[in-house]
Amino acid sequence: MIIVTGATHGIGRACVETLAAAGRQVVATGRDAVAGAELAEANATVVFVPGDVTEENDCRKVVEYALELGGGSLSGLVNNAGMSKRISFSEATQADWDEVLAVNARSAFLFTRHALAGLRKGRGSVVNIASIAGKTGEEGLAVYCASKAAVIGMTEALALEFGEEVRFNAVCPGQIATRMMNKIIADPLRKKQLELRIPANRFGTPEEVADVVAWLLSDHSSYVNGTVITVDGGETAGLRTPRIAEVTN
Repeated sequence: MIIVTGATHGIGRACVETLAAAGRQVVATGRDAVAGAELAEANATVVFVPGDVTEENDCRKVVEYALELGGGSLSGLVNNAGMSKRISFSEATQADWDEVLAVNARSAFLFTRHALAGLRKGRGSVVNIASIAGKTGEEGLAVYCASKAAVIGMTEALALEFGEEVRFNAVCPGQIATRMMNKIIADPLRKKQLELRIPANRFGTPEEVADVVAWLLSDHSSYVNGTVITVDGGETAGLRTPRIAEVTN
């Protein structure tokens, strides 16, 4: 049994669909009950449990339900729930900090903490969805960067603490074509600026991230623990100098 948070849209939904296509049993959770019901209806091995990842009681209930279905053990957990808030650090408030950290980092802590016994019993695998913004800074995203860096740090520490029984790895997506990204690239100029940073010259798809997640949850990655895998088309490989034709077109 695998739990996926933030499962109703974007990367989370792609993870659920990819895992279901491989015959894996999934408990999906998120706040969009309508989208969640549709996801479960379309995939026979998926059960949707609505919940708010910032509320510990909701996190506990989702884990308890998954444990009940899984006979007390879990084979995987995908901490995917996340949000972004682009705001100048000088304008960021404590409320902004608390909101972003609660969704992006505290939720991963809560789900992992409540699921740990079941994961140890099932010798499971945890995949935390971080971001390239957790590996390097980005202007206007200080709070978001801090939240994703926290996820990476927790992943590596837990890999050391529990690696004999449970594997912990992080995936850092780059520019992925999701609902969140669509809000950012509504401005054609901003879209072009982002594309010019990527050697692949395109945005990634949620399915491309989900394929990596599914591999990390499988026995094919049985000796992979404590690693951070970047899925960004080469964006963070180094500084890229766009060709003149790319800049002028």
